[in-house]
Amino acid sequence: MENYKRLLQYLKPYRFRVGLSVALMFAVTLSAIPMPLFQKQVIDAAIPNRDERLLVVIFFAVLALYAVRGLVSFTLNYLVGWLGQRVIFDLRFQSYRHLQRLSLAYYDGRQPGKIMARLTGDIDVIQYALTQGFVYLITDVATLLIVVGWLFLLQWKLALITMFILPLYVLNYKLLLSRIRIVSVELRERWEKMMSTLTEKVGSIAVVKVFAREGYETDRFMETVAGNFKLGMQQTKLNRFLGATSQVIRALGTGLVLWVGGTIVQDRGMTPGALFAFYGYLGYLYDPAVRIVDFNVQLQWANAAIERVFETLDTRPEIVDAPDAVHLPSVRGEVEFRNVTFGYDSDHPVLHDVSFKVNPGEIIAIVGPSGAGKSTIVNLLARFYDVNAGHVLVDGHDVRNVRLETMRRHIGMVAQETILFSVSLKENIRYGKKDATTDQVISAARSADLHEFVMSLPDGYETKIGEDGIKLSGGQKQRMAIARAILANPRILILDDATSALDSHTEANVQAALGHLMEGRTNFVIAHRLSTILNADRILVMSEGRIVDFGTHTVLVNRPGLYQDLYREQFKTVEDLSDDDRERLLTYATAAHA
Repeated sequence: MENYKRLLQYLKPYRFRVGLSVALMFAVTLSAIPMPLFQKQVIDAAIPNRDERLLVVIFFAVLALYAVRGLVSFTLNYLVGWLGQRVIFDLRFQSYRHLQRLSLAYYDGRQPGKIMARLTGDIDVIQYALTQGFVYLITDVATLLIVVGWLFLLQWKLALITMFILPLYVLNYKLLLSRIRIVSVELRERWEKMMSTLTEKVGSIAVVKVFAREGYETDRFMETVAGNFKLGMQQTKLNRFLGATSQVIRALGTGLVLWVGGTIVQDRGMTPGALFAFYGYLGYLYDPAVRIVDFNVQLQWANAAIERVFETLDTRPEIVDAPDAVHLPSVRGEVEFRNVTFGYDSDHPVLHDVSFKVNPGEIIAIVGPSGAGKSTIVNLLARFYDVNAGHVLVDGHDVRNVRLETMRRHIGMVAQETILFSVSLKENIRYGKKDATTDQVISAARSADLHEFVMSLPDGYETKIGEDGIKLSGGQKQRMAIARAILANPRILILDDATSALDSHTEANVQAALGHLMEGRTNFVIAHRLSTILNADRILVMSEGRIVDFGTHTVLVNRPGLYQDLYREQFKTVEDLSDDDRERLLTYATAAHA
């Protein structure tokens, strides 16, 4: 119950509305009591006595009763709906805000589809539990207590028969619902898995198509859907069986009441109208009793969703500001790694005792085979993760002692895969500086060699990207990322394989834009193609999480070692190139080195 106590805390700010809802629920419950009594008066008084005046009174009383009941029900449903929507709003907002604060390590081992399921499906289940569960539970309990008491006042013998049948009715539901719940939980888990798979496959549709695996993926999805269909039909069969058995038990109870009640009426132990009223009140018993039992199932069903949502909310960010973290309004751009050891899993380090120092304004290239730890270095610099041992320093400050917001404000990144959002070109460019003016956006686009392309579009900078807008080429996306970084004006710039996915012509254009971006900044350039880093001040060579060499291109290429091996490997086919291609490569390399 701790989960539910915690969930009910979300209703605390709206306690007045909750109290009003409870009062309205009692009003709705009480408004159901007079109707069978009106029927009793019609049968016992109005008809035998031919009392037309009484019939008119009852007519207007029924109209007034249902008018008031309708108004109260409308107000109640509106309030309950508002409370449910408001709590879900608060939960979703809090969950999304918390997800934004969590460290990258949280996302490393989780599929996006499962995270999305917690923000959507799980919270929808919680909303149902709140609006159709907790709130209406009060109404059903009140209805049962009032109606049972009223039945004993009408005819205690018939009330005893009802109290004998009602537990059988409830027990039947309880036994079958336990089986239905098992199937429902499995269906929920399969739905989550299906959502996760769909998110993954739709996001990777290009890979599916390039390997012509559409048929395979369709067959796999059909297997999942078929399994869900089978479980769904099993659930449907159980539900229908439950409905049939409950109807039989209900009919047994109703039949006994009419049989015994008819005998009592014949013996003048009660009036026909009283028997008819008693029969009317039976309808107020069975459904509330079942909903109360079903509420336990809802609680268990919702509990799994609540646990998953609260698990996310209870996950603490690994990367947080220290209590005495300092604010850095500006930095010079000096970076130092001092005896840094780090592993995404602390038992398996990917960096071992790494030490180097970068002066402000330098261009530092980081090269090495895949898995050498190149991207890990810049991840630690941006403090996406914290070191296991050693220090990462910026201007002499350990990044763990600097406020995250101010630290990352001085760092910009252009990665191999450019992430753009489904908003306008202008909004994408100024994502890192939301208060930028249109003139500043245009200036950044000009520096990234993007302005002419944007102006060729019908809506210019207001053109949307993505599902409802245009699709950009790889080079255009990279220049968008460069414009975004230029506008953010970081003091430290990270280029993580920013041109490796581009063709030679596009790469040359992007490199020219990068030249504008790199001016006056401390630059870290991760590259697999060595031709793109010939202009670096120094090159850091890594292998298996260690620095194996550090120096200029001229020094490293003439010194036996890993860099020389990489260089020869990449340029060994130059002699096989055509004269035009060889001249183009030489021109590019000379320009980059200059």
